[in-house]
Amino acid sequence: MKKVFILALFVLGMCNVSAFGMVQEVILTELYSIMPLDDPGNTSVGTRPDPTQIRASIDGNQLSVGADTDAPAYVEVIDEETGEVVVEEEFEGETEVTIDQTGSYIVQIYSGNTVMTGEFEVE
Repeated sequence: MKKVFILALFVLGMCNVSAFGMVQEVILTELYSIMPLDDPGNTSVGTRPDPTQIRASIDGNQLSVGADTDAPAYVEVIDEETGEVVVEEEFEGETEVTIDQTGSYIVQIYSGNTVMTGEFEVE
């Protein structure tokens, strides 16, 4: 009976962790995107690269950024209050960076001809 009770508490704890969602997705919006006219993949006028290939999430002070674009990517984190760039990093695929101070930040992710931006808080 004791083992069942411990197992039930463990499962309840796991459910609470996922319900509270410690990792928060950073909502990204497209700031800039172009597709060259001579691109062989440009089969219809007005289409753009898929912006869902770029994503970001924050867990405490750890910012995770991913860009599944088959191209080098660059992430920049800006302190909203001071305008200071606190992180500048080039990466391929995924990267994780640490934000040292609490506050409001802007993340900008550049890859190919696309720039995605979003806001997040470090508490």
